[in-house]
Amino acid sequence: MLRIKIPATGATPLTSADFKNYHLPMPSKGVRANKDSNTVLQFDNEYDAVVYADQLEEIVTTVSKTSPLKNILRDLATTIRNDDSIRNYLENSSIYVWIKNRVKNIKYAIKPTAYFSKN
Repeated sequence: MLRIKIPATGATPLTSADFKNYHLPMPSKGVRANKDSNTVLQFDNEYDAVVYADQLEEIVTTVSKTSPLKNILRDLATTIRNDDSIRNYLENSSIYVWIKNRVKNIKYAIKPTAYFSKN
């Protein structure tokens, strides 16, 4: 099980009650508050957390610019993406490595050469 802490000292402190108040989607294993007044998001694994962050970012596009929910959703998605275990997962996941290598190959393939610049 993966746990990601959301500190209560953030720009927009988020509590487990806010999930009900704002009708936020719940993580795969739920939300709880720990003894330090931090909200803890619980997931099955890193993949579930990444999918959840993607889901939050999709919701951000549908929320009004003046809504306080927009900042909450952005902060929540950023907190998930900045977690060390999520960063390691994304960096070492096979699809990410494949895309990164393909981009390098594409850059090499479209790099101008002396032959094309003379024509």
